[in-house]
Amino acid sequence: MLQNAVAVPSAGPALSLPVVESAGLMAGGREIVIQHAGQSYRLRVTRANKLILTK
Repeated sequence: MLQNAVAVPSAGPALSLPVVESAGLMAGGREIVIQHAGQSYRLRVTRANKLILTK
């Protein structure tokens, strides 16, 4: 699921971060729940094809 790393501009040294395609996360749907530190977050795709993350 992880793709190539990408350099991200920053004030400090260049970082290399993994890239994850949203289509892979969403698995064909428009909404998923992400568990983080015992909390649930909802990631959804809007009608305008934007991503919104809510707690």
